[in-house]
Amino acid sequence: MASPSPKTEPRIVALTPGLERRGLSLGGKAEGLLALMERGARVPPAFAIVDATADWLPADLGAHYRALGGGRVAVRSSAVGEDGERSSFAGQFESVLDVEGLEALEAAVARCLSSASLERVEAYRARMGEGRAAMSVIVQSMVDARAAGVIFTVDPISGRRDRLVIDAVAGRGDALVSGERTPDHHVVDEAGVVVERERGGDGACLDETVLRSLADEARRLAEAFGAPLDLEWALDREGAV
Repeated sequence: MASPSPKTEPRIVALTPGLERRGLSLGGKAEGLLALMERGARVPPAFAIVDATADWLPADLGAHYRALGGGRVAVRSSAVGEDGERSSFAGQFESVLDVEGLEALEAAVARCLSSASLERVEAYRARMGEGRAAMSVIVQSMVDARAAGVIFTVDPISGRRDRLVIDAVAGRGDALVSGERTPDHHVVDEAGVVVERERGGDGACLDETVLRSLADEARRLAEAFGAPLDLEWALDREGAV
């Protein structure tokens, strides 16, 4: 009788433009970040943990965390098929923000990996006709966000391609995604002019210059991808997107 093949050892891969992906199950989120990097978008530094399990993490995790600069990081799921065209798995897997220190990082990575077998994930897979797939985990430097939100390069309500939508909240974007806060809502035309505006709070999160910069970059990326996009964005304390 043949012996069982040894389990693949977990490893860490730095997400950098031009990374050779052959044989790597990086998952949807990591592939999305790489695609943005390769088209010139400003993406916070990150690495992916591949072939790990909640009880078997790479031995060099601490070294890669320090190489990233240490400090606060976001730990995010990146399953095969996640953020895909057929199914998004939005909100199904775990993400842990503002993680700091190696012990907290190890716990957050294990939590993300364990979420692949949650009941809600299994139910979503069954509903979408998806089988169980490999999961990687992304560790990414946190942005100290002054404001954050989402951009749709095609108006998702009207379907107009000459209108772009920017939703924004003060601080981190998870407050918008969770529904905790109502965003400022902007509809921007092809000339970069805000043609509709709804305030979600007491004061505006973004000025006209930032709105134009966001719209220009989103349209540039949509052209580079050759398809409409919805993008997560953040504005750091120095005003960089």
